[in-house]
Amino acid sequence: MAEDPNIVPKSAILQSVTAEANGFYGVIVTVASTFLGGSLLFLEKFTPAKSDLSIVVISVGWVSLVASIGCIARVRFMNLRSGKLALSDRFDEAKKIDSHTDLLSNWSPWLLIAGMSALVIVGILNFNQIGKSERKEQMSNQNDNRDGLKESLPYGSLQPSAPPPVQQAPQPSQRSPLSSPPQSDKK
Repeated sequence: MAEDPNIVPKSAILQSVTAEANGFYGVIVTVASTFLGGSLLFLEKFTPAKSDLSIVVISVGWVSLVASIGCIARVRFMNLRSGKLALSDRFDEAKKIDSHTDLLSNWSPWLLIAGMSALVIVGILNFNQIGKSERKEQMSNQNDNRDGLKESLPYGSLQPSAPPPVQQAPQPSQRSPLSSPPQSDKK
């Protein structure tokens, strides 16, 4: 009896689902890590006016991103346990684990979205302050340069008040401290 070409073996379906899940988990972890790392790296540029609201919102964002990464880590770990149970024909126990991992898999993208949104909100809240702080810094740099010009003296106005002291050459009988002692020629 020939196999029907329209029937797909379960192993092919499992392999496809596993590859898709791996890609999904990779995207969640990569995006969450990127947002978390970028916001930590550029924190001073990101939140120049550290208001209470900005600190709360950025904290919610960071906790959400870390929780999203944690959900994926837990799902991956639990999938290993579920697979071991299924290989030993303990399908009821594996099914309980799978229902738990399904819940975590659903929470992970929502936590990622919440974390990214919180960081975007912090950026929007501080957008006006970012421009103000950069303008203040530029103005202070320009004022510092102008103050330096006001205090500078015109070229050639400095004249020595007394002639510089004349150094005398050391006398031949005096040894300078830097010269080496005379060496005798013993052959």
